[in-house]
Amino acid sequence: MQFDNLPSNPYLNIVFDIIRKGIISCVSKLNNSDNEDLKNQLLADTFNAIGTVSEKLWVGVGKENKSKGKQTREDIYFYLNDDKFTRIFYVEGKRLPKYNTQSNEEYVIGTNNSGNSSGGIERFKKGIHGDSNRIFDNGLIAYIENNSIEYWLKTVNNSISHNFNSNEILKEKEIFNNEYISLHQFDYEDKSVSFYLHHFWINLSNT
Repeated sequence: MQFDNLPSNPYLNIVFDIIRKGIISCVSKLNNSDNEDLKNQLLADTFNAIGTVSEKLWVGVGKENKSKGKQTREDIYFYLNDDKFTRIFYVEGKRLPKYNTQSNEEYVIGTNNSGNSSGGIERFKKGIHGDSNRIFDNGLIAYIENNSIEYWLKTVNNSISHNFNSNEILKEKEIFNNEYISLHQFDYEDKSVSFYLHHFWINLSNT
């Protein structure tokens, strides 16, 4: 995988620090029995508390960002405390496996009841999630509810290789437990622009 020189987001390290601290704080409170919305809400509330501690650098966090002209919403979003509450990072949360199944669908690709694309990576590639004109780094959080991290990493990467390109598989960042990065190309309007996805996997399989 070649990581090209994409436009840099000056707030990324701050966002990553908030996410890592939030996961450490929340992991014992996340339950397999809770649905995805409850898990996302707990994380968003915790992230927000961490991000708004400093008045000098105030990064807010909200749940379910709604963008003009889009029918879908990202689960969690980070924004600045400026006059426009500028969005700087979007996150989609996914359960592994998809609820009540053994499927990896929804993290990579998927179709919802309305026949629309529902895969986490897929939605970012198609420009359904995120802001493809301005933001080239976004995130996915996986709630691992059964099987091992190794199992899901192999399963997800096999799905990526099968549905997209083997160059887009997840690579370990070796910074924080179960944290990965992948490089993708937008898959619409003949775009050849690349973007990063940062993956934070939370192991709940033993809870």
